Amino acid sequence: MSQRLQLMLIFTLSMLFWINVATAQDPERIKTITISADSTYTKVVQALQESGYYIAQLDRSSGFIQTSVSLKSKSIFGRDGDKRIFNFLVVPLPDRRSKIILNIFLFERLQAGSGNSGNYYYDDKGLVQDDKIYQQIWDKILPLIQ
Repeated sequence: MSQRLQLMLIFTLSMLFWINVATAQDPERIKTITISADSTYTKVVQALQESGYYIAQLDRSSGFIQTSVSLKSKSIFGRDGDKRIFNFLVVPLPDRRSKIILNIFLFERLQAGSGNSGNYYYDDKGLVQDDKIYQQIWDKILPLIQ
């Protein structure tokens, strides 16, 4: 194979790699709404409460809200006993608008030892990348805050 052909092949493969990386989609984690940040913060907290989420931490001055939920049924989105942590950040924008940033983390519930010893621990699986899970949360929360 000639050197020119090798260079063309390397160039083509690298372009395909970078195009693939550039077009990979991240979950829709950010929503912008036309309500002030203070009102948005209050409404998000109320919507989470009404939806039955456990409120773990609140910090109004920074706009931070943390909730969690334990999964109760086996599905493609998680197993019984797994836990999801939801971090919301409400950021003020000009013109009485606000931005809501959502990060969802998955913690898998695992059993240590054998048998029915009852020793469980959570394995941090990191940031969830599944659009469907983010959309489920937005579908519950956004109608209650707008």
